[in-house]
Amino acid sequence: MPKPITVPDFSTARSATKNYRRFRGLDYSTDETQIDDSRSPRAVNVIADEGGAPERRWGWRTVYDFGENACVSGVFPFEGEITQAQGAAAGRAFLVHAGERLYLLRLDADYAYIEDSRTELLDGLKSGGRSQGFYMNGKLYILTGADYIVFDGTAAKRVTDDDAYCPLTSYQRKPTGGGEAYESVNMLCKWRKNRFVGDGSSTTYQLDVTDIDEGATPAASYFITGESITVQSYDAEKGTVTFASAPKAPENAGTSNVEIKFAKTTEDRNKILGCTIFAIYGLDGSSNRVFVSGNSAHGASEWFSGLDDPTYFPDINYSMVGSSDFPIMCYVKAQGELLIIKRDNRQEGTIWHHTGSMVNDVAAFPLKEGVPGYGAAARFSAANLNDDPLYLSPRGVYAPTTTYYNNMQVRQLYCRSRRVNRRLCKENGLAEAVSAVWRGWYVLVLPNGRAYVADGNQDRADNGYEWYYWEGIPAHVLRADEQTLYFGTRDGRICKFNDDLVTAENETLMRAYNDDGAAIHAEWATKLDAMGDLSMLKTMPKRGSALHLKSYARSKIQLWIRTETDSGKQYKTLLADRLTFEDIDFARFTFNTSVNTVIPLLIKKKKWKLIQIILISDAVNEGFGVYEIELRYEEAGEAKK
Repeated sequence: MPKPITVPDFSTARSATKNYRRFRGLDYSTDETQIDDSRSPRAVNVIADEGGAPERRWGWRTVYDFGENACVSGVFPFEGEITQAQGAAAGRAFLVHAGERLYLLRLDADYAYIEDSRTELLDGLKSGGRSQGFYMNGKLYILTGADYIVFDGTAAKRVTDDDAYCPLTSYQRKPTGGGEAYESVNMLCKWRKNRFVGDGSSTTYQLDVTDIDEGATPAASYFITGESITVQSYDAEKGTVTFASAPKAPENAGTSNVEIKFAKTTEDRNKILGCTIFAIYGLDGSSNRVFVSGNSAHGASEWFSGLDDPTYFPDINYSMVGSSDFPIMCYVKAQGELLIIKRDNRQEGTIWHHTGSMVNDVAAFPLKEGVPGYGAAARFSAANLNDDPLYLSPRGVYAPTTTYYNNMQVRQLYCRSRRVNRRLCKENGLAEAVSAVWRGWYVLVLPNGRAYVADGNQDRADNGYEWYYWEGIPAHVLRADEQTLYFGTRDGRICKFNDDLVTAENETLMRAYNDDGAAIHAEWATKLDAMGDLSMLKTMPKRGSALHLKSYARSKIQLWIRTETDSGKQYKTLLADRLTFEDIDFARFTFNTSVNTVIPLLIKKKKWKLIQIILISDAVNEGFGVYEIELRYEEAGEAKK
């Protein structure tokens, strides 16, 4: 019987090309085989450029060191004019709370410390925590959690009883009492004033309170002329003041002409001094009152100041927000409202809303409970990214929003960090996270130096931002100023990001890519990709695959390839250098002047089901960026195991 003859298959294996481009951010939300082609499961220390392509983040440098025992609790660029002698030099002025002291120092146009510009302003401040500052009427006010400080450009001082506003609590009083109530007691000030209508015969005047301070002799004067009136004695328990002779009656009958200033100390002052957070808010979107909270002894309480005066906190201007068991954590503003975010709990609403209104010609800020949902986990995580109010909860970064549908107000709470929550929510020290908004990014830094960055410059997808992950940011406090970002460290340093190290054409210099001299590990990886066919083996031929990289004065990149059977192997070291006269390295001299570098891989990788391209750069003072990754592959038979 004739033997059967098998005819060989002379057909060519099917081949295809896969392009990874138009990159977006990270995706930790699911397995790295299941994410979108444009996102990465393991990007480190990169950020998107203006077009969304990933590139190495800027490094940072120390600009001043106060010493390892001077934890930096606050950095405050001063917006006003410095008239203090030691600060009269040119340059950007900063107030810094470091250790137990408040300093003034200057940085020059190159952000370098100006020698001998450091001046100690105050001593004995609370240390170890975080201070918050705000501006009003040309002055900087700082809350430390134990002190309330004001700096006017000349001197810094604690807001004492003598510095705070002294209210007129009643007027049109007769010597025996009565009259009209006027201003409320100032929680920051022990002093008060009463005005009386003198009758020309009475020598003893009854104040509007009893049990005034012993040892603080009341002062009296004629209200119109300012002429002093001699006080003979006072009875603190009864609240009476006796004059050596009867004050004269007013020229215009029935008008107040005698003013008495006296002291009555309460514990209310400590309520304001213990506050650690603030918000500037007012009627009709104005910014003329300061709201404060964060006092650990009164966690669910807040207080707000008088009009345009942060030294006046009327004792009636307060709110108890929900249950006292769960403290207020942070403030954010949204669509003309002031939002209060409480600590996360499942007992009550965690988001409350303030709106301003006039009630009987008095400014009022009634509270309204908002949507239930996750509360805040970190007191200093709140910030507005563009028009989006963000804060960190135990389940990621959330944004409370208000929309209108069929003339109905609809409040909602959106998670903005879904694609990084799988990792973010497992981090230690969430309660100590700090945030700042810088160049359209929401930068959230944890105590371990890890940072999660939401990119507000890219379109949101599925109500969430594109996120990036950084390491090596030892920030205890953050402060954005103009176009740069400063941070203070626990070991006493003030540092800034190197975004200022650019050429005349605004191209980043290579010396910007280091963290205080250390290399910045940068990494970008594609998904672990089956190319749409899990059961088929594939082979990457030697020709047909390429990388489209950004060119820099120096850019050295390691190319790693990983498959389903290994953890990755380095195959090549690639150069994407170009000639730039502002930054020449003759050891790596090149005549290439193109901003694009296209490099064929020339690597053959046989019989894989899944493949991943990993690009790594560990070099100091070198750029790193990628536009596109192209892989060519051929089918190599069906997988048998």
